[in-house]
Amino acid sequence: MTTESKRVEAHCSAERLYTFACDFSNFQRFLPPQVEDFRVEGETCSFKVAGFMQLTLQYAERTPYNTVAIAPAQGSSSPLPFRLVLNISEGDENSCGVAVRAEIEGGNPMMTMMLKPKLRPALDKIAEQIQYYSSGI
Repeated sequence: MTTESKRVEAHCSAERLYTFACDFSNFQRFLPPQVEDFRVEGETCSFKVAGFMQLTLQYAERTPYNTVAIAPAQGSSSPLPFRLVLNISEGDENSCGVAVRAEIEGGNPMMTMMLKPKLRPALDKIAEQIQYYSSGI
């Protein structure tokens, strides 16, 4: 099951946005304020979602200038299998940047249905933050 954010325009090239997204030290900018104790250790990052759980994430897929996917790190204790995917595509002829959409893939269908009302606004916030920060990258 997939939940998608709204599509936003990032004000930079696909290459610059991809490079920015492939560095976990930039990832914290896109997370909601409920995230605590954010740490980057090589190819992983970890953080606690207040009142919920501790997550350790790693890059699951990186397709240059097109896709960056993040998933729970192998051996971590995630209650749900999921992938957070950032899709980057060329904007239309009227745009001055690239189109971006964040999505969550996978997970338990029952749990995803229960969380969907919270997932969509969280993904929209990630997309909005990417749009905001893209002018400076």
